[in-house]
Amino acid sequence: MNNMTEALVQRVFSAPKWEDLKADTKENLQKGLLDYLVCCYTTVAYDTHFPNVWNARLFPDTAHENALVIGIREKAHPYDACFLNGYAAHALDLDDVHSEIRGHPSAVILSLLMSLIEQKQDTARFFEAYLIGVEVMTRISKTVGKSHYEKGFHTTATAGMYGAVAAGAYYMTLQEKEFNQALDLCVSQISGSRSHFGTLIKPLHAGLTAQKAWQILHLVKQGVAGNGNTITAENGLLSMFGNEDSSIDSLLDEWGLEWAVDKPGFWFKLYPCCSANAHPIDATKALMRDWEVDLKQIASIQLYFPENGDAALIYTNPKNGEQGRFSAEYCAALLLTGRELSMEAFLGEEIPEEVSALMNKITRVYDENIPFASVSYPANRYSMIEISLRNGDIKQARCDIPYGSPGNPLGREDLIEKADKLLQQKAMPFIEVFQQEETVTLEKLLPLLKAES
Repeated sequence: MNNMTEALVQRVFSAPKWEDLKADTKENLQKGLLDYLVCCYTTVAYDTHFPNVWNARLFPDTAHENALVIGIREKAHPYDACFLNGYAAHALDLDDVHSEIRGHPSAVILSLLMSLIEQKQDTARFFEAYLIGVEVMTRISKTVGKSHYEKGFHTTATAGMYGAVAAGAYYMTLQEKEFNQALDLCVSQISGSRSHFGTLIKPLHAGLTAQKAWQILHLVKQGVAGNGNTITAENGLLSMFGNEDSSIDSLLDEWGLEWAVDKPGFWFKLYPCCSANAHPIDATKALMRDWEVDLKQIASIQLYFPENGDAALIYTNPKNGEQGRFSAEYCAALLLTGRELSMEAFLGEEIPEEVSALMNKITRVYDENIPFASVSYPANRYSMIEISLRNGDIKQARCDIPYGSPGNPLGREDLIEKADKLLQQKAMPFIEVFQQEETVTLEKLLPLLKAES
């Protein structure tokens, strides 16, 4: 088989420059950066684990603390900054997700790129690198196939390694040979298990992946390299991590016809929980608009999903709010008991007794006879809530296209409102740049980030 790493790098080098991108593509990239910054700042403000993660940096006393850590005044070694910013971007599960990745691209890719901007400030190349990183991450995820995630791999960390390395190699203008070497090293670094969902290790996957991507780029610049063609070679990526639904055609086909940041595009979130909860959340809200909830009258609740449509929602009976980020039962029970899907609801505190009692009435159902909607997002995904009352009545609602998904997207103004709600005045200086500038430049943004951190 031809060297697929070399073929992929050649595609990367054919990507258009910033000035040649469509206006919508530019806007999607800038919305991704805005949302990433909001997520990092919010973690520093709310997350009780962040001080421990800060103390876990490997180079606390180095003279090379020159990389920005978003949300705090102190800087860090670039290697540690990748770790800290990657964690902060993903810690509260507020960050963007991409349905074809089944993971969180910006938390990994932008954390790696942010660690490099003290060496080089180039707005156009920064956004070009971001575009390429998301594209490569998406294509690697599609190449290994959906079963990769369903077997237990956290795609944010596995496919994310390739996306971050590709973005960093492009941003630092590595030559073709070095670029190939960097991508070929990824297979020896990828890891990340979904068994850690509901703990601080899940967001650490994003930070550790960005950190290892930085290390790969550092190794290659020092002349350290291994074998080539490790995507398709024996004992390489597909050999180790592939499944029956893997497809090497996904790596290169139709490159550049539509970018992953545009189609399907980023899924931006309003709530600090897994995006797989978006369907049952919107279904529950739709039901509540049409029915005044009386908890005493509820006999049972069924949540309907297509097979594997709830694979990320690993907790049916969570013990605290952190686990509740990955529980449709918890989110539905919060709403039905009149509670908000607030930041506080998804922290580590114990779950209120009223919420636990209602969760005990909820079961998940997978009915292959339920038809898919003609239009849904992602394709062939839905969730339906059905409440059986003690008097025999049934209340029901369904969601096929949740708010915030690319099928019903958030605009830049919605993300600014998200920032204002979460951060108030702390967000205003850098938010004003996104409000006022059609194209946000690093030259205008970075001084504000440094001043407000």
